[in-house]
Amino acid sequence: MYQEHVVLNGQHWIDVTDPTDEDLQQLKTKFHLTNKFESYVRDSRERSRFEYNDQTKMAMLIWQVIVKDDQLNEYQVVPVSFILTEETLISVVPENTNIVNQTLHELFAQMGTKPLSILTVLLQLLWQLNDQYMDQIDEINTLREALTKFHNNPSNRQIKGLSSLSNQLVHLTTAIDNNAMAIQQIKINANDATDELVLTDKERNLIADVEIETKQSQQMTQDTADLVDRLSNTYNNLLNNTLNDTMRFLTIWSLILAVPPIISGFYGMNICLWQKAILLGLGR
Repeated sequence: MYQEHVVLNGQHWIDVTDPTDEDLQQLKTKFHLTNKFESYVRDSRERSRFEYNDQTKMAMLIWQVIVKDDQLNEYQVVPVSFILTEETLISVVPENTNIVNQTLHELFAQMGTKPLSILTVLLQLLWQLNDQYMDQIDEINTLREALTKFHNNPSNRQIKGLSSLSNQLVHLTTAIDNNAMAIQQIKINANDATDELVLTDKERNLIADVEIETKQSQQMTQDTADLVDRLSNTYNNLLNNTLNDTMRFLTIWSLILAVPPIISGFYGMNICLWQKAILLGLGR
C-alpha cells in the first residue's frame, strides 16, 4: 500500500507497507530509483547496510527490526528499507513490521512544524527501534533464569525452551551486529566536510548517540548469548551424567541376569551326560 504524507513544513513521508510490484514501480518512476536500490528493497533477506548515491543524491538504509511471531511465541528479525532524498523519507516495510510506521507517525506528530531534517527523524526512529532489542534481551534473560531451576535434571520442556532461546539469540546477534555496521557506514560516508553526504552537528551527535545505544545492545546480546551457551553446557553435562549412570546400571544388571542361564546351562549339560551314561550302562 502506497501512502504519501506531508510532514515537517512541507517535507514528505512516503509510506509503502507490504509493497506490491505496482508500488515499487511507482517509487522507481517518481524518484528514479537505481536498479541497485530497487534490488535491496525487493530482497526480504537483505542485510543491514547504508549506501549513498552521489549522482542521485539519494541514500538508502536497511535496518533489522524485531517482530514477534505470535504462533511460535518467538521473536524474528526482519529487514526494513528507508530511502532518503533531500526532503523525502520513503519507508518500505513488510506488513508484520507496523511498529515502524506507528513510531514514525508518533515522531512526526510530536515534532509538528519544527525545522528538522528528514535524517534527524530517521535517526530518532532508529534510537527507538533499538529499544526493542533491549526489551527482548531482558525477556530472554528472564526466561533463561527460569530454565536454571530444575530438580535433578532438566525436563524435555526446559530443553526445548533452551533450544528456542539459542536460536533466537543467533538471529538477534547477527542482526544487531549488522545494524552496528550500518551505523559505521553512515559515519564513513559523512566523515568530513569534503564528503558528498553533508550532516549538521545535530545529526552527527544523533548518529553518535545511536551508535552508542547500538553497541550497548550488541554487548548485552553477546553477554546473554554467552550465558545461554553456558547453561546449555550445564544441561549437556547433566544429561551425559544421567546417561552414564543409566548405562552403568544396565551393564550391571545384564551381568547379573547372565548368571542364571550360565548355571542352568552347565547343570543341564551335566545331567544330559549323566543320563546318557546310565543308559549306556544299562544297555551292556
